[in-house]
Amino acid sequence: MNITDLISGSVGSQAIEGISQKLGVDKNQAQYVVAAAVPLMMSALNYNAQKSPERAEGIQQALSSKHNGGIFDNLAGLFNDGPTEDEDKMVNHIFGKNTDTVKESLSEKSGISIGKIGGILALLAPLVMGYLGKQRQSQESSGSGGGLGDLLGSILGGGNSNTAGQGGGLGDIIGSVLGGGASQNSQPAGNQQTNTGGLGDLVGDFFNQKNDKNAKGSILDSLAGMFGK
Repeated sequence: MNITDLISGSVGSQAIEGISQKLGVDKNQAQYVVAAAVPLMMSALNYNAQKSPERAEGIQQALSSKHNGGIFDNLAGLFNDGPTEDEDKMVNHIFGKNTDTVKESLSEKSGISIGKIGGILALLAPLVMGYLGKQRQSQESSGSGGGLGDLLGSILGGGNSNTAGQGGGLGDIIGSVLGGGASQNSQPAGNQQTNTGGLGDLVGDFFNQKNDKNAKGSILDSLAGMFGK
């Protein structure tokens, strides 16, 4: 599985169908939100992993204990039972102070209410974490930061995980998925400027506080367009 499967492939199609039925939103609108939100979640997790060793360790523990990819064996259960309060908390952990900005921007561009956007994000969060859990397992089995992460980085446009950090850690995994490795700086997410190229730069610009809502909306359109069917 790669990130394209998660957004517009077999898993993405099931997610869009499940979201549409569970929350009563148009499939095209749901597809837009899925395509834009998944890279934003990856970017936010990348920032969190880079911010401190403690945060990176916390995410890695979550991947090992709760999000090992098993969720993909029961997608129907996710959409039947969710969105749950725990999944909503997961979204807040991922985006932090940017949570409202993400919801408002996605709502304005998709035409879906902020409340339902929150529900969509809550359903997507465990999928993103499960995907990263599978990536983590792949990295551990290969014994390095290369492998599938490098492949995903090249598919999404920019470099490989060998350009990111030194330890082949979680930031390297997410950075390679986003394109070009982990960010080389530790600026707050609201001011994040990446030098990684590819998808990583685009999502970094979304969280740049200097960009107004029109700029953020254009970025969402670009993200959605990358994974459009």
